[in-house]
Amino acid sequence: MSVAEFDEIAPKYDESRGGTERAAGFARMLAPLLDPARPVLDIGVGTGIVAAELTSLGHTVHGLDLSPGMLARAKDRLGARVAVADACRLPVQSGSVDQAVSTWLLHAGPDNRAVLAEVGRVLRPGGRYLVIPAGGTRPTDDIGLLVGELENRLDPEGSRRDGPEWLAPIAAAHGLVYEGTASERPTSFQVSPRAMAASLSRGLFTGAWAVGGEATRLVDETRSRLLALPNPDVPRVRRGADVVLLFTRGT
Repeated sequence: MSVAEFDEIAPKYDESRGGTERAAGFARMLAPLLDPARPVLDIGVGTGIVAAELTSLGHTVHGLDLSPGMLARAKDRLGARVAVADACRLPVQSGSVDQAVSTWLLHAGPDNRAVLAEVGRVLRPGGRYLVIPAGGTRPTDDIGLLVGELENRLDPEGSRRDGPEWLAPIAAAHGLVYEGTASERPTSFQVSPRAMAASLSRGLFTGAWAVGGEATRLVDETRSRLLALPNPDVPRVRRGADVVLLFTRGT
């Protein structure tokens, strides 16, 4: 997804991702894993909604993001502690960061490998990187199976995947040790196949942002398959989990 597209969706982004309630939940998952005496670098801070909740819990958060539209909202929440920057080329001195976080970042950029390389560079030995992946623990209902298949077909090499099975080996190549899931919170929500198909049409599902050519055909095919499921207007109760993945910088 391009910077211009992030700028365009910035006014409605928080609302489409669970708003303040979900952001506060993310902050409560992250806070016990962070040292309040040391600053936190939020890589891909977006609108600053999670960073603001972390701040309210006693942490000093500095945020970087490539989208000026997103950062305009982050600045309202965090003031001067935000700046425009590319997560693949962080304007940060090597070995200078004690702790960093990213919420729903590694699936959204062009290449999670470049981001993890930069995190490995800027973290000091023993430093922590906390990741809240967009995937979390995915529901495995009939909707989830079709959407998971779409993700696999759109990104077979995993350059925009954010699950630990994809990230751990990449992180290891850049001096980061995957320590496991540090926090987990069950989630439950309802959505019908028709509503999910509509989300694909409107570009609200991140895995389908790579559109054009074959990608568009795959998205359209998945929409048709969703609508062909039994009772497409009946919401499914979808259970999963939000998780925090912990990486540490080797010494």
